[in-house]
Amino acid sequence: MNMGYSFRNISLRHFIISSMLPILALFCALSFYYNWKALEFNKDVYAGALDAGASALNMSFAELEQISFTPYLYTDISRMMTYMKNGYLEAGVEPPDYLNLAQLETNYTLLFTKLLHASAQDVRSIRFYPFGQGRGACYSINRDTAGLSHTQVSWQTVDTLYSYTVPYGSKAVFLGLDGAQDTGGSFLLLRTIKDYDSGKELGILEIEAGTSRIYDSLDRINITQNSGLLLTDQTGTVVYSAGSATPDLLAQAAGSSAYVVQDCTLERAGWQLSLILSVDDFRVSTAESVAIIFVVAALAFVAGFVLYRFQSASAVVSIDSILYAIRQLQDGNLNYTCKVAGNQDFQAIADALNQTGQKLDALIHTEAEARASQSRAEYLALQSQINPHFLYNVLNGFIALNRMGERQLLESSILHLTKLFRYICNNDDTTTVAREYDFAVQYLELQKLRFGDQITYTVMVDPAVADIRIPKLVVQPFVENCIVHGMEADDTPIEIILHSMLRREENGGQTLILEIVDTGVGYDTASTPPGVGLTNVMQRLSIFHERSHYEIRSTPGKGTTVRILLEMNRETT
Repeated sequence: MNMGYSFRNISLRHFIISSMLPILALFCALSFYYNWKALEFNKDVYAGALDAGASALNMSFAELEQISFTPYLYTDISRMMTYMKNGYLEAGVEPPDYLNLAQLETNYTLLFTKLLHASAQDVRSIRFYPFGQGRGACYSINRDTAGLSHTQVSWQTVDTLYSYTVPYGSKAVFLGLDGAQDTGGSFLLLRTIKDYDSGKELGILEIEAGTSRIYDSLDRINITQNSGLLLTDQTGTVVYSAGSATPDLLAQAAGSSAYVVQDCTLERAGWQLSLILSVDDFRVSTAESVAIIFVVAALAFVAGFVLYRFQSASAVVSIDSILYAIRQLQDGNLNYTCKVAGNQDFQAIADALNQTGQKLDALIHTEAEARASQSRAEYLALQSQINPHFLYNVLNGFIALNRMGERQLLESSILHLTKLFRYICNNDDTTTVAREYDFAVQYLELQKLRFGDQITYTVMVDPAVADIRIPKLVVQPFVENCIVHGMEADDTPIEIILHSMLRREENGGQTLILEIVDTGVGYDTASTPPGVGLTNVMQRLSIFHERSHYEIRSTPGKGTTVRILLEMNRETT
C-alpha cells in the first residue's frame, strides 16, 4: 500500500490545508472586534456629550427656579399676589384706603423686570394667575413691554395650569410648548404660590423662557445621519429634536439591535433627554478598514481552497462514490453496491457500507413484522382503558339502590354495566357509529344513578352513518369530560347532545363527523392542555387513520362542542 495516498495521510493533508479556515475566522473576529470597539468608543464619547448637555440644561432650569422662588423671598411680592387673589386690582374694585397698592405694584413690577433682564436665561415674561376673587385674571410682565399688564383669561386656562402643578405641590414644573423648536420658541416654568404665613394657595406663577440656550447646549452634540437627539417634557411633548429623532423612532429603537439608546433624566425638570445612535452609521464609518480585512480573508480562503482541490483530487472521486452510496442507503435503496478504485482504506469503507445495507434490509423486514404486532397490541390496550373512579361510583350506586329496595332499577343498572363491559371486552378494534353511541347511552344511564335529572341527553344517529366503522371508545371520553368538567361545582343541570353526519369534501371524498355538545361551564382551550383521556383518543384515532383528528370549541359560561373527524378514504363500512 502506498502510504502517501492512504486515507490517514490524505486526511492529515486536508487537515493541514484546512488550517487556513481558522486564519479566516481570525480575520473575521478581528473585524467584528474592531467594529465593536469603535461602537463602544463612540458610545462613551456621546455619553460624555449627553452628560454635558444635561448639566447645561439643569443650570438653566436652576436659574429659573430661583426666579420662581421670589415670592417667598420678598414680602412685597407675596403681599401683592395676595391682593391680586382678593381682586383688588380688578377694574371697578375699590381697595381699602389703608392699602398702598400703587407702591406695591411699583415694587412688584420693578423687581420682576430686573429679574427678566438680569437673567442669563432668555426669560420672556413672568405671569401670575390668581385664585379666589381674582380668578380669571392674568398679570404679566414682558421683556418687550414696560409695566404690569392686566388681561382676562378663561377659568379653564387657570384650571389647566393648576392641573400640571397640583401633583407637585409648591415645586416648580417645567413644560415644553408644542412646536417650540419650529417657532424658535419657549418653554414654561409653573409653580403654585402659597401664602408664607397661612399656607393658602394664592395662584399660579408662570415664567416663559426662550429655548435658545437649550438649543445651543444640545446643538454641540454631533449627530450622524440616521441617529437623533430627543428632548421631551413630563407630558411627552417634544421640546427639541435633532437628526432623525422622533418618539416613534425612540420606541422602535428600544427593542432593536440596530440602535443604541442612551437616556438621561433631567432631575430638576423631570424631562427626558434621549440619544438614539444608529449602529449602521458607525459601521459605515469603519467600512473601509473592515473591507480590507475581509478582502485579505477572502484571498486567503480562495488560495487555501485551490490548494485543497489540487492536492485532494485523487480522493474526491472515492469520497463522492462513498457519499452517493450513503445517500442511497438513506433513500431506502439498501441493495445498492458501492464501488471504488484505488485506495484500500476507501475500499474497506465501501465494503462495510455494502454489508451494512444488506443487514439493514434484513433487519427492516423483521422490524416491520414486529411493529405490526406491537401496533395491534397497543391498540387493544388503549381501547380497554376506563376511569376507575367511574366504576367506583357505579358500584356505590348499586349498593345504595339495594339498600333502598330499588330492585328493578338495580337490575336495569346492572344490565347497563354488563353491556358496558361486554362492549369494552370485545377484542374488535373497530365498531360502528350506532354501537359507539349506544355505548355512550349505557354510560350516561349509569351516570344518572349519581346525578339523576341533573343530566339530560339526546342521541341522534343518522341512518346513513349508523353502520360506518370507527375506532372503539372515542366518544365516551368526551362524554365523560362533559360531566366531570362541564358541570358547575353546585351540580347545575347539563344537557348533552350526540350527533353524527357525513360531509362531502371538495375533492369528492367524504368526512364522517361525530359531534358531542354540552351546555356546561366551558373553558379556555388555549390555556388548558389535553388530559390523558383525550391523548388516549388522539392516539387511537392516529392508529386508525393518520389524518383522523378531533376539534374542540369551548366558550366559558356557554358550553363546549367537540367534533371527531374521520376521512372516508379507506374501507370503513
